[in-house]
Amino acid sequence: MEISVARARNLSINGLKFGRSINLVLGANGVGKTSLLEAAVVLGNLRSFREPSLRRVLRHGESSFRIEGRVRSQDREFRLQLVFEPGPPPRRTLSLDGRELAVGRYLQLFPMFAVTGPDRELVHGGPDERRALLDRFVFLLRPTHIDDLRTYRRCLRQRNAALSAGAADGELAAWEGQLAAAAARLVTARAGGARVLADNFLAVYEALAGETSPAVAVEYRGDPWCDAEDSPKKVEETYQRRYNETRTRDRQAGFTVDGPHRHDLSLRTDGRGVRYILSTGQAKVVAAALRLATLAEIEKERQDRFPVIVDDVDGELDHEALIRLVNHLGDKRQLFLSSTSDRTATARGWRAHRLWLENGACVRQEAEIDE
Repeated sequence: MEISVARARNLSINGLKFGRSINLVLGANGVGKTSLLEAAVVLGNLRSFREPSLRRVLRHGESSFRIEGRVRSQDREFRLQLVFEPGPPPRRTLSLDGRELAVGRYLQLFPMFAVTGPDRELVHGGPDERRALLDRFVFLLRPTHIDDLRTYRRCLRQRNAALSAGAADGELAAWEGQLAAAAARLVTARAGGARVLADNFLAVYEALAGETSPAVAVEYRGDPWCDAEDSPKKVEETYQRRYNETRTRDRQAGFTVDGPHRHDLSLRTDGRGVRYILSTGQAKVVAAALRLATLAEIEKERQDRFPVIVDDVDGELDHEALIRLVNHLGDKRQLFLSSTSDRTATARGWRAHRLWLENGACVRQEAEIDE
């Protein structure tokens, strides 16, 4: 992978080449290590692991930023480019080998998988981040999922607006039919994805967790009155009936109470939510296992290997957990680790391509593997 970054954060990166296996990004706090890894993730995923909006990635006083990368996937090398302008309205220009590309197609090209500090929200936070992880996983397996999400959100906004405006039953019924159909597609796809994710999670978690770590189960948690394992048609009928039955309640609330926008990816141990049981270190391992469980299935489906980023290895995972993670990922992919000290690698016996950053620029590289 080769990356260039202009006007994003404090970075000034032009044609920076990484090693084929372990890459150790080094430097003092605040020099741009996390920003460099963030840029790589934004290039592949169009989303930062640090901020909900790309506006925060833009360097202060600039009108746009550009991230460009030359990557290899399935024995093919190609060039990706993202140009972001904050607007208003905000605009993303995406290209593949110089040709503009739609968002859905772009996001399928080179997904990035990252284990970072904000992942703690997958365990300790509300359902939003877990739903986002599941939806991204389903989308990478089934690209039309992004269209189903958009349709559901549009219908949900329309029904909510009609509820708030006191619309007649006929208008609400029209939106409820479309909403129920979109809900059924989401629920069916998510439930199937969650089953696959749960199986992969068990294998990855076993590889990463210590001997004293408790067993953790992953399960899709939808509405209790709807069986997600039913046929899509039956799920649609169930939702349409429910929206009709709860119309008075939803009018009083001013919004749609039930539906996939409230669902969760449940994490439990001994029948209880893990957030009340796991230590901080154990929670980090669970979050990492969730991320890498999605990676495992995507790589199986595509018969390819994708990069993995672990930001701030000294702070996110303890010594033994990090060694298990690196061993699990193997040496057939690019792995990016950031640290304040190169002892992180030497103390663990890794042969790594080292890159030192200062003031947002790479000032030195040292290759220790046959590239």
